Amino acid sequence: MNYIKSLKNCNDNEIGEKAKNLKIISSKTNFLIPKTLVLTIYLYNLLVSFNKSKNKESFNNIKYFNIPAEIKRQIIKKIFKIFKNKHLVVRSSTTCEDSQFFSFAGQYSTFLNIRNEKDLLKAIKICYVSLFSDNAKAYAEFKNRDIEKEQIAVLVQNVIKTKISGVIFTADPINNNKNKMIMEYGSGFGDKIVGGYCKPSYLEFLKNEKLIKKYPDFIKKLLKISLKLESIFNCPQDIEWGFDGKKIFIFQSRPITTLKNYPQKIKFKNFKFKKIGAAKIVCRGEAIGKLKIILNKNDYKKIKNNNIVFINRKFNIDIVKKLKNISGLIIVGGVLSHIAVIAREFNKPCLSCPVGFDAKKYHNKKIFLDAINGILYK
Repeated sequence: MNYIKSLKNCNDNEIGEKAKNLKIISSKTNFLIPKTLVLTIYLYNLLVSFNKSKNKESFNNIKYFNIPAEIKRQIIKKIFKIFKNKHLVVRSSTTCEDSQFFSFAGQYSTFLNIRNEKDLLKAIKICYVSLFSDNAKAYAEFKNRDIEKEQIAVLVQNVIKTKISGVIFTADPINNNKNKMIMEYGSGFGDKIVGGYCKPSYLEFLKNEKLIKKYPDFIKKLLKISLKLESIFNCPQDIEWGFDGKKIFIFQSRPITTLKNYPQKIKFKNFKFKKIGAAKIVCRGEAIGKLKIILNKNDYKKIKNNNIVFINRKFNIDIVKKLKNISGLIIVGGVLSHIAVIAREFNKPCLSCPVGFDAKKYHNKKIFLDAINGILYK
């Protein structure tokens, strides 16, 4: 059986949700998406059988996960025949992500600028193993989803050399406003935007707004594309895009999953407050707890129940295992980043890009996070 297929030749039941959405975009519009090959779910099932017969730990640790030599040869031969010497993107497409109810934002692996056989095979292996990572299990448990029943395809695409990339939401998930669109963007690839480790440029629009001349033509075109995608999928969309200076490419479109959140509020008794900073609202609500600053990966292990966690670095999915028990979040990236999406899905009060806030001064001290008004208090 052919288990490496072009996107258009795949059946929906063998490609996962991310690929399925891209296939819909490709078949129903003339919008540009990267050239895509799919390592189908059939291949995943084949590898599950092969690896379980060798070692039961194979899907928890890449060290034990193997791809038979003949399948490796076929994968490499077809991919490099189709893509020649182009740089590649390798990314997951599971049956549980990018749905109307679960985004699994940032939970599964994506690799940019793959250039050789060794890195290609390693990226594919990590994508497979990420399906059953501890973080994905924690996310699935919170969403009452049985991760053991899920499956995964792997997408291989050509790298699009973008000058500007970003994310656009066709509704405002912070204020539950379906009449407003939000965009965050920056130069180069969009991994810094979704990864939540840069402060992006920010725009917002009303859907009935007449776009004035100050906006570049590509933004006007992108807004039209986004509204068309919302119409095709029949619900507000979370869209990753890139602009190469001439053309707009769509890398992903999935439903916005957090338009019905209700802010957590606290009943106060004899508290005194002193303002110590302000920030942008990511997920509305209120939280009190001791501040825990995350400066490196090991700091995630030190998070305690009811902490307010300040992720002052690149987003690491290890936070997902702790989200259920923390009080609130402070982040440095945009309101449309993966960690921002996850904060809203867990309904954790969250602020971004604090101003005038000396976090070191309040480390391990109790603070009040007001993510209704965008203020931090001692």
